[in-house]
Amino acid sequence: MNRRRRDALPSRYRNILGGVALAFLAFFLAMPVAHAAEIMRVTFVRHAESTANANHIIDTTVPGPGLTPKGQQQAEALVGKLGDNNYDAIYASTMLRTQQTAVPMSQYLGLPIQVIDGIAEIPAGALEGKSQDQFGTAYIFAPLKWAGLLPNVPPDLTATQPGTNFNGNDFNAGVDNALKTMYDKGDRNPIVFSHGATIMFWTIMNVNNLSLAQKGMLLSQHALGNTDYVVIEGNPQDGWTLTDWNGQKFAPEPSFEHELGLQIRTLNRQLQQAANEVAASFASHNLATIATAINHGIADASFSVVKFNRAINAEVIKRVTKATTPNATDVQDKVSTGIETVKTALNASAKNVAEGIQSTPDTAPQTLTGATKLADPTPTTKTVKSKVKESLDDIVKPRGATDLSDGNKALPGAAKSLSRSGDPVRAAVKDAQDQVSSSIKKLGDAVKKAAGQTDKPADNHSDGAKGAA
Repeated sequence: MNRRRRDALPSRYRNILGGVALAFLAFFLAMPVAHAAEIMRVTFVRHAESTANANHIIDTTVPGPGLTPKGQQQAEALVGKLGDNNYDAIYASTMLRTQQTAVPMSQYLGLPIQVIDGIAEIPAGALEGKSQDQFGTAYIFAPLKWAGLLPNVPPDLTATQPGTNFNGNDFNAGVDNALKTMYDKGDRNPIVFSHGATIMFWTIMNVNNLSLAQKGMLLSQHALGNTDYVVIEGNPQDGWTLTDWNGQKFAPEPSFEHELGLQIRTLNRQLQQAANEVAASFASHNLATIATAINHGIADASFSVVKFNRAINAEVIKRVTKATTPNATDVQDKVSTGIETVKTALNASAKNVAEGIQSTPDTAPQTLTGATKLADPTPTTKTVKSKVKESLDDIVKPRGATDLSDGNKALPGAAKSLSRSGDPVRAAVKDAQDQVSSSIKKLGDAVKKAAGQTDKPADNHSDGAKGAA
């Protein structure tokens, strides 16, 4: 008997260890395989007009001057120019003028302004407070050396700003570290509010697709004005490519599928964040915290879909507007090519959201009993479905000038040329909508479980619970 028991124990331990090993194996197999680093698109924007700009004064102090009334108008106008790119993060330097410029974009996208080191003005040192007209060339003399743009003078990153120890290595390190921070946080389409010299010289010094002549041409003939922008793509590991210098293209236009992929990644990330915040709220065991998180999650998810809708509609309209009669078919094909990508990626987004919510506890915390339990969860579930469905319907049935039906007069001729692709696009996204709606139902069911609820009639709950809900 004893020997049989001794033999059974090791066997039992082997079974347990085997199960643990299989669990770890499943975990690691589920982890994404490390491939080449992802591409990040960064849109640098020079701040709007500051009081120092208006007075032609060199001012690199922190926090520095704010915007003029004209600068405020420029910041508002920037939303109309770039807002529908649906950036996934907003960054600004430590200086007041960049943060104020970012405010309208922050309000439009519903994203916080993240202040980050490394992208502020190049220090003026001994030239601080002097006339831009008189000392502007002296201010950029060292940066010209860093970039190797002085005739017959090799690049010199050790050159320093007047009266300082700040050199080209310090400058590069600051911007590089800022971009790495953004990348490591998962941002892949941030808008970064910075400063003219900082944006221009870092770009010229670090992108890999400009000749020396192009660098000199951009700096001398196309210096960035207030709220002008530069777009680069790449990552801290593989380097950077200039794609757009305030409207001048330096790389082939990204495919429609590429743009869809960028926007779908942004949508997926935002939906997952909303789901995670709802799931995390149950750890508080506090009804008010949970209810607030659910409301915020619904609002954030709905707004994320609206932003996705705006970005995709804007992209389609941009491509249709550029199309002429001979190549309208090409645009139609590009739109059609993206259909399957939209379906697949949105399906994955819905699945991720559902899995995030389903990870909440199946039973309510013991502190959520009696009067503190959620009342009939049906209104919450209906609210989730209706609000998200309403936003998703905007994709399937765009309003106004974004409608690609034959009756739309905003783009005469061009809209009709896409008639054959319009219906498949709507049908495909409708299919994706159904997938997301299914996941929203799962979200509602998960909320019920986490709150310890069943589908019992509302009159079975206490009055206190009704009041709390």
